[in-house]
Amino acid sequence: MLSHEDNELLVRVGPGTAMGEMMRSFWMPALLESELPEKDGKPVRIRLLGEDLVAFRDSEGRIGLLDEHCPHRGSSLALGVNGECGLRCLFHGWKFDVNGQCTDTPAEPEGTKLANAMRVKAYPIEVAAGMIWTYMGPKECQPPFPHFPWFDMPEGHCEAFKVIYECNYAQAIEGAIDSAHAGVLHRESPWGHEAKFPHEKDLRPKLEVEFTSYGLRYCAVRKDGDEGHARVTQVPLPFWTFIPSDGGNSPIFRRHRRLINAFVPRDDETTWHIQFFYDETHLIDREHRIAEAGTAHDDAFFKLVGNKQWYNQDREMMRTQNMSGITGIAAQDHAVSETMGKIADRTKEHLGRTDMAVVAWRRLMLKAARDMAATGRAPAAAAAPIDWSSVTAETFVFPLGETTWKDVLPLPGELRPDISSAA
Repeated sequence: MLSHEDNELLVRVGPGTAMGEMMRSFWMPALLESELPEKDGKPVRIRLLGEDLVAFRDSEGRIGLLDEHCPHRGSSLALGVNGECGLRCLFHGWKFDVNGQCTDTPAEPEGTKLANAMRVKAYPIEVAAGMIWTYMGPKECQPPFPHFPWFDMPEGHCEAFKVIYECNYAQAIEGAIDSAHAGVLHRESPWGHEAKFPHEKDLRPKLEVEFTSYGLRYCAVRKDGDEGHARVTQVPLPFWTFIPSDGGNSPIFRRHRRLINAFVPRDDETTWHIQFFYDETHLIDREHRIAEAGTAHDDAFFKLVGNKQWYNQDREMMRTQNMSGITGIAAQDHAVSETMGKIADRTKEHLGRTDMAVVAWRRLMLKAARDMAATGRAPAAAAAPIDWSSVTAETFVFPLGETTWKDVLPLPGELRPDISSAA
């Protein structure tokens, strides 16, 4: 459990909060590149870390990400005219370029220099892997844009997805770093029937956590006959999880496919669940993946089947097909996290041995936020160059008693944490 004070520190992400400022020291995925398909097209409203923003692609194809509200009288720039290399407010015609500079105030007297003095907050942009990324921290502290392995996939071998998780980011990510739930919540046979997979047969994995320079990694070791079955998940700061491929005898389309989760806070009570699926050996089928996840959504990225529909839980399905009675792996995760409430009250929880990685992640996040608030320095994971090709999530078997998972997948020396920064 957490104290009320620690829980508040963990979950509040708006401007001026310790956790929000720590998160703003990282580059983050913001919206799909496909949401801005054309020059001078429709602007897109986007909420990030409690801030209301507007994104647009100008006449030259450049992308702007601005404070949504015009500094004149506060009207939404998302209503405005996008053209002639700027976004023009619908109220009095003030126009702003992708850098946030006002370039025209047509209702003001001729010769006025008011436009020169007017700016709206603008955030820098990068485009990679089908996503538009941004950095929301101080300009003088802007780190280099990271290069992740999925950026290098051939066309069609990496696909980006997003949907809204209707709860705080922390309970969303905690569901993804809890390996023990996989054999229960995601069980592909009814409770009491014969289990199909190693993670369903052994419901008591041995968990080990290792802190790293970028966050942490943890391994869930289960028995698979005389061998150990290991799943190593990477958890980089501040909201990432790298999920391994299923490997082994899993269906061919899942054997080498890797999943990256980014649980980017929309505000304190909702989260952008952004996923990158990539596979060097097979094309990613978008429609199949959305169906597999159970995350079909409307134009605003809210799930079509969510809490209001009680996730279309089917009790007959629970008796005959799977544990949850809910269709879709991600939908199952969303259901258990969202029904905790918009912000979970961690003062009331009772944790067990299988929550080790959750506890470690909380400690890491709280320490990172407090350290930055005290020193003004961003976490090393935000600023230090990292070879992300060395940060791999893996599934493998190994001989129990003869070796360990760390022998099979050792942590490179350059990724070991500074002892003073470990949680």
